[in-house]
Amino acid sequence: MTDNDNHPTRETLRDWRTPLRVDGPAAPIPAVCHLVVGFDRHPASHAALTYAMDLAGRLEAFLHVAHIVDIDDMPIEPDRDDWEQRFADAVEQERTEACTMLATLPGNWAYYSREGNPAQLLTTIAEANEALMIIIGTSRGGVMSLMERFIGESVSSTLVHHARRPVLLVPVPRQEHR
Repeated sequence: MTDNDNHPTRETLRDWRTPLRVDGPAAPIPAVCHLVVGFDRHPASHAALTYAMDLAGRLEAFLHVAHIVDIDDMPIEPDRDDWEQRFADAVEQERTEACTMLATLPGNWAYYSREGNPAQLLTTIAEANEALMIIIGTSRGGVMSLMERFIGESVSSTLVHHARRPVLLVPVPRQEHR
């Protein structure tokens, strides 16, 4: 890459395969409990994070936000020269969006980004922190969601049936008709 590109060079590019944790600023009051929320680029996920932030404020909870790097982050054209850069940019954009939303939260929070099985990673974070619950957005709907349920890879179905913590599913808010 040249110096006049807006993207970092390959040497300075953060490897999206490396687990990442970003800690928010410490709140003046210690957290009394923990919540875990899954985050991705879909509207239901943004609704889940917004709801989790409100709930964390009310409960004085530490909010653990997890983005699991998956196929949704991958660029469509794998044979392009900049595929890896575009993949890293997508993962970085998820982090930026989440951290921008979390900046308004007065309490404690941490953002995690890593590869793996979403339900398993959310459960692991919840168990490690004795979280009150796991919060995720509802299914996106469509053919892919149906296929995921059919083959047993639906995050919500897996969590509801196998997690040892309560699971809260947050729907996308309906657009009000004007």
